[in-house]
Amino acid sequence: MRSGVQINRGGCDLALCLILAATLGGCAQLKSAHTLSTPTQATPEQAAERERESQLPKAVQARSAESSHQSCRVTFDDEAALGQIYGQARSTLALKTSRGSNGQLQICHSTKHTNCWTYRQHCSRSDINLDTIGSAHYHLSMETGIECYTLPDPGDGLGRGFGRLVEWKCTDVDWVRTPRVLTSHDQSQWVKIWLSTTDTRAPMYFDLESIQVLPDTSIQLWFRKRDGTWWFWPELQANTTWTLHDHVRDVSEVRIRGAKAGRTSSYVIGSVTVRD
Repeated sequence: MRSGVQINRGGCDLALCLILAATLGGCAQLKSAHTLSTPTQATPEQAAERERESQLPKAVQARSAESSHQSCRVTFDDEAALGQIYGQARSTLALKTSRGSNGQLQICHSTKHTNCWTYRQHCSRSDINLDTIGSAHYHLSMETGIECYTLPDPGDGLGRGFGRLVEWKCTDVDWVRTPRVLTSHDQSQWVKIWLSTTDTRAPMYFDLESIQVLPDTSIQLWFRKRDGTWWFWPELQANTTWTLHDHVRDVSEVRIRGAKAGRTSSYVIGSVTVRD
């Protein structure tokens, strides 16, 4: 399947990858010593703003018995999930994706597709979704060792992608087996975390157990409880894995963005752990 959409934003993405390579190399051990404060309940005005930004589902799937709940960690390295993204995010762009009538991956168009995703990873009996709100995509930046963007189109019509520089030659890499991290465009970009059933794609209630915020940009985190109230932390510091299971329980969705919305820097997420 050949598309008219070409992924050719090499200069910006290459700079982003090089910065991440230098940054991530020194952050293998993330701090977890920061004290987590009690989240703040959103005002009616703040809650209304969150709900205007993204249409809420009319119904959310009830959870099964407590004993059957399972945890799943998303590190953005799942081969099946990366393989279901248009172009395998080969240029780091995780584009909203769907399937055409012929079964091939296509860029999502709201007028043509009803089932779209950005990063969707299967976990036991549910799927974990990380989608953008408003923006067409975020970045799934490749970790250290990816240094060049001069590969030819491999012949599938989806454009070129990043490779590894060996003896001054850009060599091929397997994009679905290359470790990734989630990187926003800037601090204003919202990313929504939610769970769905694997068969009907109905949204499910879940717990967010932890989130790993990589250097150097802090995030804010919002979540919507079963009773419809919104709660948030205005800042969760970077270089920290935050344990959230005591607070973010039985929620329909979680949203993150940079703590200093409006700034041009990006926030970077290394992993999220959920319990369905």
